[in-house]
Amino acid sequence: MRRHVWVLAAMAGLSVCGGRVRAAVAEGENLLINGTFEAEQVEFPEFWTPSSTKQVRFLRTGGPEGKKAAVVLSGEAGGGDTLSVRQQGLRLVPGGTYRLSASIRTRGFKSRHAGLIVHNSGWHREAGIKRLPADSEWTRHQVDFTLFPSDNNEYGVACFAQDLSGELAVADVRLEALSAEARAGSSSQMAWVNEPRLVPLEPLLSQIPLQRPELALAFYGVLPEAADAYDWEFEVEGRPIPVQRLAAAKRLRVPLAGLACGDYRLRASLRRKQGGAAVMETAFPISVVDRPVLDLSGIKPLNTLVAELLERPLAPAPAPQRFTFVRPRDGWIFVSVSGGAEPPAVGVTATLDGDALPLWPHGGGREAFRLVARGAHQLDVSGARPGMRLRVNAIPEIFNYPPCVNPVVAENGAYDWAFMKRHVLPAVTTLNGGNLPDEALSEAKARGLLWLANFNVAPVDDPLGLRARMAAHAGMTQARYDGFTSDELFFGRTTIDHYTRALWGLTNPQNRRVYTWIVGKPGIASLHTDFMSACLNASHGRGRLLYEAYCHPQEDERAAAAYLDNMIAETLRRFNAYLPGAAAGSGVIFGNFNQLPVLSLEHNPAVDYKVFLDMQVNLVANDPAFDGLATVGYWGTYYGDEEMARWSFELMRHYAVEGRRERLSARHGFRYRPELVVNGDFADGLAGWDVAPAADGAVRAGTLAGYGKNSQGRWGGGKAGDTFCLLTRQPGGASRVSQTARGLTPGKSYCLQFVTADHADIVEKRFNPRRYGIEVEVPGVERNAARSFVHIDRRKGGRYAHNDNVAKVNLHRIVFRATAPTLTLVFHDTPARPGETLMLNFVQMKPYRE
Repeated sequence: MRRHVWVLAAMAGLSVCGGRVRAAVAEGENLLINGTFEAEQVEFPEFWTPSSTKQVRFLRTGGPEGKKAAVVLSGEAGGGDTLSVRQQGLRLVPGGTYRLSASIRTRGFKSRHAGLIVHNSGWHREAGIKRLPADSEWTRHQVDFTLFPSDNNEYGVACFAQDLSGELAVADVRLEALSAEARAGSSSQMAWVNEPRLVPLEPLLSQIPLQRPELALAFYGVLPEAADAYDWEFEVEGRPIPVQRLAAAKRLRVPLAGLACGDYRLRASLRRKQGGAAVMETAFPISVVDRPVLDLSGIKPLNTLVAELLERPLAPAPAPQRFTFVRPRDGWIFVSVSGGAEPPAVGVTATLDGDALPLWPHGGGREAFRLVARGAHQLDVSGARPGMRLRVNAIPEIFNYPPCVNPVVAENGAYDWAFMKRHVLPAVTTLNGGNLPDEALSEAKARGLLWLANFNVAPVDDPLGLRARMAAHAGMTQARYDGFTSDELFFGRTTIDHYTRALWGLTNPQNRRVYTWIVGKPGIASLHTDFMSACLNASHGRGRLLYEAYCHPQEDERAAAAYLDNMIAETLRRFNAYLPGAAAGSGVIFGNFNQLPVLSLEHNPAVDYKVFLDMQVNLVANDPAFDGLATVGYWGTYYGDEEMARWSFELMRHYAVEGRRERLSARHGFRYRPELVVNGDFADGLAGWDVAPAADGAVRAGTLAGYGKNSQGRWGGGKAGDTFCLLTRQPGGASRVSQTARGLTPGKSYCLQFVTADHADIVEKRFNPRRYGIEVEVPGVERNAARSFVHIDRRKGGRYAHNDNVAKVNLHRIVFRATAPTLTLVFHDTPARPGETLMLNFVQMKPYRE
C-alpha cells in the first residue's frame, strides 16, 4: 500500500446550533447539566461521573416523593471507602455569590469528611453542604457562599464521602448564580454538549477490514428540529462506490462494501430532507485493509498482558532453525533464547522475517524486543547449543519516563545508560523525554526501542495555535524521535475539546506517534468520546491514550485493593464503555516516584510502597478489564529512589514480559504494612515511643499544616506529614526518643528512613539548608555504607509553587543487614545547638530489595 499521509481532518461544518456562545445566565438558572439525574436508555445519569459503579448507585425512582431519580453512595464500616459523584468543567466567577442546593437522605451515615460541595481546580478548596445527620429522610438543603479563586476559573461539583459507612443519597442538585457578576460570567458545559459532532467509534479509521467493510459512528448534539427532519449522506471521495444515505440517528453504521484495499476520504453531510441543505459537514481519512482470519490455536494466554506465541526446544546445531508464530494484532514481541549447560555465546544469532534480529545478553540468555505487525512471522535461530529453548511472547508496550536523567537526590547514584542497561532495558520498549546520548541512542535504535519527545500542550485555548505548535515540535521534526507525548489533558476540563480539534486536524506526513496523557475518567459522552477517538485514531491508528494512574497508598491492604479497583480498573471499564475496544489503544502509566523530599507518592511510612506498586501492576495483569491493554509503564523514574527504580522494572519484567500472575513481593516476603516500627509520623502523638526528655517539655508532639506537602514533597497525601516529634535541645544534655523494631530476620537487609528539619525555619519559611542535629543509634547492625546517606535538600525551588521558598529538610537513609530479630532505634539531639527545636517524622523501616 502506498504511503498514506494521515491527516485527521474534521472539516468544520456549518452548525445550526450556532456554536458556543457565551452569554449571561438567567436568575434561577441551574448551572449544572442534568441536576435531576435523568437517565433515559443509559445506566447512569449523563454528565455525572461516579467514582465506582459498584458503590455509587443510580435509583430511577428512589428519590423524594418516591419517584424522583437519586444517586446513592454506600459504604461498609471499616472499608476505608472514599466515594463520589461529580460534574466538572464549570466556568464560574471568583468573588461571585452562588447557591448550592439539593435533596439529601442519610441512613446509618458516618464519614470522616463528606458533603455536597463546589471545589476549585485540583480540589484545594471547597464550599457547600457538609453538616449531615446520621439518619434523615429526604430533606432540602441549601447554602449560599462567595466563591474562592481557581485556575482558569474552572470548578466542579461533587457529592462525596471519605471512609464512608452507611448511605448518603442526593437528588435534584442545583447550582445558581446569585450576584450580578456571577450571572454575567458563569457558564456550564452545555455549549460543548449541544454542539453537533460526528465521532468514529469502530474500527479505527485506518483499519477497516476488507472482510467486513463498515464503519460505526456516533452523533452527538442538539438540532433545531426532530431527527426525522434530516438524513445523513456518506460519500467516498471519487465515488468508487455509491453514495450511502442513512436516517439521522444517534448510532450509525456506514456500509463500505465494494471498496478495494487502499486509502480513501469519507465525507459526511447532515442534510434537511426538505430542500437538501447541509447543516453539518465533516470528513475523515479511511483505509481498507486485508485482515484474513488467523490461526490462533497455538497461542497460550499467560495473563491479561502477555500471551505465549511460541515455546520450543532448539536442536544443538549451527545451522538456522526456522519457526513460525502468529501475532493476533500489531504490537510488541519478546524473543528469548536461554538454557543449556553454558550461557549462550555471541554465536547465537537470529533473523526475523529475513532481517537481522540482534539478541542482547540478559540473565545467562539472549533476548530482544521487537514491534511487529498483525499476522504470521518467521524466526530463524542459528548457533544453538544443547539444552537451549526458544520463547516468543506477545507483550504490551512497556513505557518509561524519563531515560538517562539523574535523580535530584544524587546520593542514589547515576541513572545513566549503564544503569538502564542493567535495570531498565530488560523490561522496556518505549522511552519518553529525558536524554539519550549518542551511544545510547544508537543502541536504543538497534534494540528496536521507540523514543518519544515530550510536548507541553499548555495553553490549550486555541486549536489552530496548538496544532501549529504540535506540527513544529521536535517529536515531529527531528529524526532521533519517533513522535511525542502530549502533556497533559484532563477529562474534568472542557478545554480538552480544543486539543481534540487540534489533533483531528494535525498534518502528520510520517505518521509519527502521538500519545496523549490524560487525567481522570470520562464523564461526558459527546466531548470525551470525540477526544478518545481522536487520540486513538492519531498516527494512522497508532495513537495512544496514556492514563495517569498515580495511586496513593491506603491504610491497609483491603482498603488499597478497593481504591485500586476504582482508581484503575473502573477507569478502563469507563474507557471501553465510551469507546468500544479503547483498551487496545490505551495505556496505564503508574507513578513510581517515591523520593522525599522531591516528589513522593510514598506518603505513609507504615506502608511499603514496593508492595503497593506490586498490587497495582498485579491488578492490571489479572483483571479482565485490562484484556488487550496496549501499554503499561511508569512516569517518574527519576523521582524514585534507587531501590524503587530497580524494583519498578523487576515488576515489569515479572508481569509484562514473563507473563506472571502471582505477586512478586510475596516471593520476597514483603508485606503491605511491615509493622517493624509503629507511629512513624507521630500522627498518634508519642504513642509507641519511649521518651527520655532532658527537661520538662523538651520532647513533645507537634502539628503544622502543609509541612508534609510543602517541605517534604508528599504529593497528594492531604495532611500526611503534618504531624511530628519536636526535640528542643537543652543546655544540660540531649533528649532521647526510642522504639524497639520487632520482626526482623537476621541476615536480611532493611532500609531505615527518617526526615528532620528546623522548626523555626519551617514556621518562618526561612531558607537555611544545613545538616540538622538529630541522629539515630542502630547498634549491632551491618551497615551498607554505599547505600546509606544523609541528604541535605539545598534546592531554592521545588517542582511546584508550594515547594518554593520554604525551609528545607534532611532525609536520612540507612541500609543495613539485621543481626537479631529486634533492633532498638534511639533518636537524640546531641549535635543540636542549645535552644534549637528540631522536627522528626517519617520514621520508616521496611525490607530492602538488594
